[in-house]
Amino acid sequence: MASVRLPSRTATARPPGPMVTARLCMRAPGESNGSFALESAMDELAAELGMDPLDLRRKNDTPVHPAGGLPWSGKHLAECYTLGAERFGWSRRSSRPGAVTDGDWQVGLGMATATYGAGRGQASIRVRLCADGRAVVSGTGADLGTGQSTVCALLAADSLGIPVGRVVPELGDSATPPAANAGGSGSTSTNGPAVLLAAGAAKEAMVKLAAEHEKSPFHGQEVTFSAGEVGGPGRMMPFGELLTLLDVPAVEAMATSPRNPGRDHAFRSFGAHFCEVRVNRWTGEPRITRWLCVVDAGTIVNARTARSQIVGGIVMGIGQALLEELRIEPETGRFGNATMADYLVPVNADIPPIDVEFLNYPDTLLSDLGARGIGELGIVGAAAAVANAVHNATGKRIRDLPITLDKLL
Repeated sequence: MASVRLPSRTATARPPGPMVTARLCMRAPGESNGSFALESAMDELAAELGMDPLDLRRKNDTPVHPAGGLPWSGKHLAECYTLGAERFGWSRRSSRPGAVTDGDWQVGLGMATATYGAGRGQASIRVRLCADGRAVVSGTGADLGTGQSTVCALLAADSLGIPVGRVVPELGDSATPPAANAGGSGSTSTNGPAVLLAAGAAKEAMVKLAAEHEKSPFHGQEVTFSAGEVGGPGRMMPFGELLTLLDVPAVEAMATSPRNPGRDHAFRSFGAHFCEVRVNRWTGEPRITRWLCVVDAGTIVNARTARSQIVGGIVMGIGQALLEELRIEPETGRFGNATMADYLVPVNADIPPIDVEFLNYPDTLLSDLGARGIGELGIVGAAAAVANAVHNATGKRIRDLPITLDKLL
């Protein structure tokens, strides 16, 4: 590796010479960059074979892991292809590049496969049932804006049978049980099963208290917990009311969910991107005008936050495809575009309407919850879908990102 000499801090002039460009690790490092090459090559192969790019991918869709030979725990990629093609109007795509125009704009359709590893780590969660009728869900895993608090609240509310507004997520405190942080597309698939186990344990603790506390109206009876209420034959009361009656401030329980079960299956999330691109025949300006992503990621706990995760990944993929480029000055080793004034990222005007569809097939081999990773899936294949659409629009195959005007003129 060549050494780089850094100038003194007093140097202000930029030395002459070309600038070196570098690719960035964004979400899904490795997959986001490698998928551009792989999915672009798939389209090039389809063209050589005279096949529709989607048909080529269907023919190569494998029911087992291509390296280890293990069967997938759950894979509905073929349905992603079929549903996406139908919703997006893929049948209207011209097989001849440059054949479709709209005034000064050349129009093309492109697609690519999205896939990212799924897993389940070990996590511990505590659920506390309080005398005021609330339930507190606690764990160290912090919510960085990915929606983990909402996921924990929803799962606990569903398990306990109470309104979600009565569940308080208490995340990010090091004094609470060790849960998974946001990262590796594994926070929901790891923490979610632990929430369900902890909620179940808290219900059992509440039933035990109701049956054994000598002041309980259900003392010595067969007690059940249902829809946020606890009781025996002929009488039920909210758990908060019983705790208040017994002068007990709270009942709590902690549970730990283990790592991935066994090694008999391979675990991944899948999806399919479809996009429409317009390229101005005079200026070379590329514009993305439509986008659809169909996702197979197991159980979708919260469709709103899950959609935001996918859309966020796609937006980053559009930036990777059309705008983002880190430029390094070869004489200094410094970044030539180190500020937000110089480094281009997508803004609202760059992003088309994005439609996201979830198949919502629970992956029960991964966990009882059935949720797989979703945070990094959206960016994988996104840049390739843009490049494939640009080729369909113009006949020009761009193999070096970003796809800028000079490469299209």
